[in-house]
Amino acid sequence: MSKASVTRPERVLFVHAHPDDETLSSGGTIATLLELGAEVTVLTATRGERGEMLTERLAPLAGDAQRVAAHRETEIDAALAALGGPAHLWLGGRGARPTDLPERRYVDSGMQWGPDGRATAADDAPADSLTAADLGEVVDDVRAAIRSTGADAVVSYADDGGYGHPDHVRVHHAARYAARAEEVAFSMIVAPDTGDADVTVDVLPVRAKVRAAVEQYRSQVTVDPVDPVDPADPTALSWVMPHGVREHAPAVEAFRHDADPQPPAPQTYAEMSGQGKVAAVAVALVLGLVTGGLGTVTHQQTVGAAAFPIGMVITTLLVIGLTVGIRLLYRSRAMVAAIGIGILVATQVLVSVGGQGSPLVLANAAGYVWTFAPAVIAALVLAWPDLSGLRSRTAPGRE
Repeated sequence: MSKASVTRPERVLFVHAHPDDETLSSGGTIATLLELGAEVTVLTATRGERGEMLTERLAPLAGDAQRVAAHRETEIDAALAALGGPAHLWLGGRGARPTDLPERRYVDSGMQWGPDGRATAADDAPADSLTAADLGEVVDDVRAAIRSTGADAVVSYADDGGYGHPDHVRVHHAARYAARAEEVAFSMIVAPDTGDADVTVDVLPVRAKVRAAVEQYRSQVTVDPVDPVDPADPTALSWVMPHGVREHAPAVEAFRHDADPQPPAPQTYAEMSGQGKVAAVAVALVLGLVTGGLGTVTHQQTVGAAAFPIGMVITTLLVIGLTVGIRLLYRSRAMVAAIGIGILVATQVLVSVGGQGSPLVLANAAGYVWTFAPAVIAALVLAWPDLSGLRSRTAPGRE
């Protein structure tokens, strides 16, 4: 394990879930990098709308998401200034959102403490919360931040989010995949005493800056004026969390590098590379052509004495299954549109080859259904809103 401190200036993007996370888990490293001349940006995913308001003065804000968010914005501004003034972006906002999409705000998902003392998902996460958002959209926003800042390294949580908070877990997945997709280094924040760190940073020289930053988060933590165990230690720093646990700032902050250079297979169309999207649309077009060909040839088939229109039923179900399945699986309107175009092209080509008297598409119920149903089905599937809520959410995943 390397224990070398940070020695070269670089552009580093720290991706965190809520205001205060950047200071409590990586504030010493941020301040150290800034002193070394690095270009540091903190990307914050939510405004911590569901965080506690600990002081008597702030208690009336609790439960009012907009007022809590506004207050925590002032806290993070002051804390980042105390650390040395890194740049700051909000996920989904300017600099952290693809330029062809309208800006959006991700809301704190909330959490609850589990029986093992670790955070778990809340039962009432808002519809516009970070964990309810499409993972592909979150990844794209982090990728936009990497590009806008020119970052050559990304830092965020380990895969458990540090202590289980679902927003932390979601941020880990989004930041890790975004870094891999943009081909930049990704490092995870780990406890210094776990023995699996690749780099540790001596943060005692910047302890005064970290203390000043932590003290800005009066709504979230109660900072001890001196270490109750060793009041003579000028570098001691500890605070009490909302659930009553006292935490001590470590002498070093530790990080583990992402050892897997290959990104996982994309799960959605939005997560694909540019070439991958082109290939996906091309495959969808081929599927549409094949479906259109089969449907044109078979839609007139009937069975039984009552002439049950088995061909019409099967071909219609095939179009529904293919378009709905692609939309659910890849969340892609482009692929659905390609399927619809393929079906229409194949049908028209086969009819034109057969001439005006072609027996393939007759002027009967089955013929009319096959002529119009694929276009109607594709249009309806294209018109549906985002279907990401039907997929399982990434979790399990501190205010």
